[in-house]
This record gives sequence, structure tokens and C-alpha cells, in this order.
Amino acid sequence: MLTLLARILKVLNSEASPWQIGWAIALGLLAGLLPFGLLSLLVLLVVCLFTINLSAFLLVWGLCSGLMFIFGDALEALTWQLAQQPALLNLLANTETLQLLHLHHTQVLGAFVLGTLLLWPVAWLSQQLVRQYRTKVMSKVQQFKLVQMLKASKLVQLYEKLN
Repeated sequence: MLTLLARILKVLNSEASPWQIGWAIALGLLAGLLPFGLLSLLVLLVVCLFTINLSAFLLVWGLCSGLMFIFGDALEALTWQLAQQPALLNLLANTETLQLLHLHHTQVLGAFVLGTLLLWPVAWLSQQLVRQYRTKVMSKVQQFKLVQMLKASKLVQLYEKLN
């Protein structure tokens, strides 16, 4: 648990731009909602092609994958209602590309629709929260005596040299 918190703080304090972290969180959410398959690999390819913080992406992907074990059945039941429309059902069943992406499965379709709808708002909200953290919280944390003492220790200086 402490290593997870340390990784989050390391990403927030890094030199990465807030948009890189915001898009990493949004794409990690999308990849975490999707069952592992070709769509997840396409999201991973997008992350690798653009300058997106990979550690934040992997962290959010893992957390959201765990959430889908809890909320997956509810999302599938909701998507089942959406998939009962004849035009959509015909499109999903007869298009080979959509079948290759497994969008004819209700859980994949629901996760893809939900993740796509949340992509931009989550990216924007995440970058706003990172900016607020960096301007308000990070400067106050740096002023604590305990943080200053830890930074002055030789162990932390050695760790920073190794990184």
C-alpha cells in the first residue's frame, strides 16, 4: 500500500506535464474497463506512440481492472438493453472488424462505450487536479520539517542518484 502511494506521489511530483498524466489516467481507465483483448492492445499502442506517462497508465489500468470485477455484471446488464436494438445488433453481427474487436459481446461493448464517453472528461479533470496539487499541496508539503530532513538524509540522496 505504501509503495502504491509512493508511486502516485512520484508521478505527481515528476516533470511530466499535467496533460501527459491526465491522458495516462483516462487511457488507463479505458484499458481497465475493457476485458483484455485486441482493444486493450490498441489502447496500449496509443499510449506507446504518444508521450503519455506509462507508470500512471499502468497503475490506473490495474486499479480499474479490479473495479470491473465488481461492476462488470451491472455494466453488462445495462449494455444488454442497448444491444437489443435491431440496427445495432445487425451492424455488430455483420461487420468483421467489429467482430475482430469483440464489440459484439455485451461486456466489451459496454466497457468501450463507457470508456469512450469518460475519456475526455477524465483527462481534463485529472490534469486540473494535477495542476491544483502542484500549485497548492506540493509546495506546502515541501515546507514540512520532516520532508526537509528526509531529503537531507544520505539514503535519499543516494536513491536519487541511482534514479
